Amino acid sequence: MRRFFLAEGLRTLGEGLFTLPLFVLFALSGSPAWQATLPFTLQRIAGLLALPLGALADRIPRRELLAVALTLQALTALGLFLKTPILLLLCGALFFALSTLTGLTASAYLADLAKREGLEKARGRSAAVHIAVDTLKDPFAGILVTRTFWLPPFLALLALFGAALLYRSLPSEKAPTPKKRFHLTEVWEGVCFLWQAPTLRPIVVAEATYTFVFALGVSLLPFLLLRVLGESPLVYGIVSSLLGMGSFLGSLLGGELSQRVGQGRILVLALLLGSGACLILGGAAHWIWVGVGALLLGLGSLAFFVVAGAIRLAEAPPELRGRVAGGFLFLSGALAPLGPLLGGALAGVALPLPFLLAGGLLLALALWAGRGWR
Repeated sequence: MRRFFLAEGLRTLGEGLFTLPLFVLFALSGSPAWQATLPFTLQRIAGLLALPLGALADRIPRRELLAVALTLQALTALGLFLKTPILLLLCGALFFALSTLTGLTASAYLADLAKREGLEKARGRSAAVHIAVDTLKDPFAGILVTRTFWLPPFLALLALFGAALLYRSLPSEKAPTPKKRFHLTEVWEGVCFLWQAPTLRPIVVAEATYTFVFALGVSLLPFLLLRVLGESPLVYGIVSSLLGMGSFLGSLLGGELSQRVGQGRILVLALLLGSGACLILGGAAHWIWVGVGALLLGLGSLAFFVVAGAIRLAEAPPELRGRVAGGFLFLSGALAPLGPLLGGALAGVALPLPFLLAGGLLLALALWAGRGWR
């Protein structure tokens, strides 16, 4: 399992070494603002491909698919050497689509490797690796870009290719059942499974809602700190670090404590932590309270995501795990952009409103769905 976590760390690092330089290239290109943000748009659109890519992860042995997809990502990273914007965009679109595919496949493959009773712990450690590397990769990539632009794509190539080799060295999961022809209905089977399973339905609704709330809260942090409280960018950086620290702890604690305390209790506690975090943020008059709210929001949300995701994948049959992961990513990806949009609209009326709405939603879910989780 250590090789899996190392591979995931290298994959996250390699993607950061491609993504940040691509964003920088377009930001400094002198093009209009809508063109400068095109890479961000492509990254979001790639998440909407989760349904067909999840079906692909269920048709091909996942270990081999990860090795091939990461090798293609490694080669695509060299596209940063291209100077033509349209070619850079094509490379970016391919890279982000492959990123969605590898993320879905790795999630399903981890469920194949881990025992059912240890899936929460494995997912928690995997998420902690992602958060730790994700926290460091952008400053690292930024330092490299300021020194020389050829080094990030070269290091991205090495990191992604190293991840491909590590995945190839891991044990193979049970081969998928051969299928004759592809049917369009296959891509919706994961969504249908999530909605039709009585035990999973409230968890999926709560997880999608928490994704919406997390996006809302995080998007309002710079507005709250820089505009409302008049703090400096340094303070915003400190609060962002507290959010990352909370997310890291939530990833580890959610997986470690679920077997001792019980999955249901962890889910309810995580919802209550998120609700409390939103209420603290809505009434914060000093940046320290914003930091406390951000810490609790990261702690509660990641603890919930780790345990809820493990339940989802454990309930799904092995041959359906790619589509189940893709189905949820599609649903949450469609809801997440609504968080910043609604949060910004409500904040324009009165700042506490979006946080009160978010906190109330999580509290209502804890009271409603939590009865069946205890």
